[in-house]
Amino acid sequence: HQGIMDEIEREQYVPPFQKKYFGADMMSKYEPLVEAMVKVEETEGADDEAFKSFEVHWDRFMDFSWCSQWDGKKYDVVFYGMSGYTGYLMMEYLKRNTLKRKKEDFTFAFAGRSVAKVAEMRDREFAGTEWEDTPILTASFDDVISIIDVVKSARVIVNCAGPYMLTEGEVLVDACVWCKTDYVDISMEVPWSLRIKELHRYALEAGVMIVPSCAGNAYSDLGVMLLAKKIRDEKGESTRSALCYCQGGGRAAGAS
Repeated sequence: HQGIMDEIEREQYVPPFQKKYFGADMMSKYEPLVEAMVKVEETEGADDEAFKSFEVHWDRFMDFSWCSQWDGKKYDVVFYGMSGYTGYLMMEYLKRNTLKRKKEDFTFAFAGRSVAKVAEMRDREFAGTEWEDTPILTASFDDVISIIDVVKSARVIVNCAGPYMLTEGEVLVDACVWCKTDYVDISMEVPWSLRIKELHRYALEAGVMIVPSCAGNAYSDLGVMLLAKKIRDEKGESTRSALCYCQGGGRAAGAS
């Protein structure tokens, strides 16, 4: 019975981006499509010109060209959520490590809800460097068209906008799946990873990588690894299993 229920739930699940974009509200904003649909219904599909008009507008709706402001530029990486503390750390790492090493050239842009705030951070971190004019894109989770544009602009999206559980970041993840853009975040929030788990099968079908909590670690993991290494070095024995115990306490961390 549980297997049947799981299948029913999967069939009822509507991915968040698709739910926002492929609905009557969004479709009603594209008036030529609505008018074409009405004509097809009125003629019951017998009017070839009306049907051709519908097909043209439907294709534009499906590829977002009716609403997209994307300028056609494609960056290797777009870093989203770059006006906060995590964005600051990301810029610092780029400046001090990744860009400094120059093992391989790659194109990138910054993005966020407020161009002014992202620009302020960029100017503070990159003034006087060759990256001081790094492009800035604008996107907000409550504006699905802006999400489409920023996702289409990237081969990989790195999402730095947290706390992830308090945002609609799953819309961004699903848009990446739909537009075949790889997605990475640094959340370290297990509930968030579980929230986007439903998108796994869609990502597989699209050939898209979704990597939540990228490069994350935990002290318990490191502790077990070091203890196992010590046992192996001193006793010549491999660790077959490890039991970890945790205890609650303290207060929850707030937003950065």
